[in-house]
Amino acid sequence: MILTMALSFEEFRTALLHTDGRAFLGIQLTDAEAQQVHDDPASAQSWYSYWLTTPAAQAPPATPYATAPIAPLGDHDLTRIAPSAAGAYAGVYPSAPAPTDTVPRKKNVGLWVTLSIVGALVLIAIIVVVVAFTTARHWTKVDVPEKPETFHSEEYETGLYLVSDDGVSPCVVDQDWTDCIAAMEAQYAGACAGVELVPDAMTLCAQHRAEIDRMISEDTDGTVVASLGDFGHLTRTPEMATRQVSNDDYEPAVTHEAVCYLGFIGECE
Repeated sequence: MILTMALSFEEFRTALLHTDGRAFLGIQLTDAEAQQVHDDPASAQSWYSYWLTTPAAQAPPATPYATAPIAPLGDHDLTRIAPSAAGAYAGVYPSAPAPTDTVPRKKNVGLWVTLSIVGALVLIAIIVVVVAFTTARHWTKVDVPEKPETFHSEEYETGLYLVSDDGVSPCVVDQDWTDCIAAMEAQYAGACAGVELVPDAMTLCAQHRAEIDRMISEDTDGTVVASLGDFGHLTRTPEMATRQVSNDDYEPAVTHEAVCYLGFIGECE
């Protein structure tokens, strides 16, 4: 029996489900692969288009073949071709195996590889971020240095007083003794009384006080000054001292808290 190879697409798909049918078509697929091609119309169409280009689909074999029946395929009785001698298929089927539906598989593999790479990169990024934050170094960065306070010298009154004696007696010769005492009292009151004196001034005023008290004890009516002593006019002046006074020009440093990540990201010293 001479077989006609032209099959419809649906007959081609049905033939894929049988081992003898695939042998007749010249397609080398396992049962699982054939089932997968059959269930995927796009893949089946791709195989059908390929098969139509093969010699097996375009012409009957040149040599009669013994046949054995297989399951019916539509309007055709598909029979298995058994070679009568070794090499009977030479020139009829391609030497290379027919293409399988590896494109979807490759796409799936490529997708999983891409997802794996993306996942690995995301994981690495998360690890880097965690390490960066846990090892971050916080420090105070000085934007504007501190301006130290400056001082100037100034004189001021200590609250104590100095007393000096010019050595020129406030009395005169032949002056009434009582009047001389009054002149001495006036000098003492104006320089020594009512204020706080430095130690030297206290000593000087004490000497004047003693001299006045002596003169009072010797005072009698009609007594006059015969000669002038060493006690003169007293002059009182405030004691001055020098101190350092701030110019009120201190300015604190301007700083902010800086963060350094991984030793080189952010603000690192």
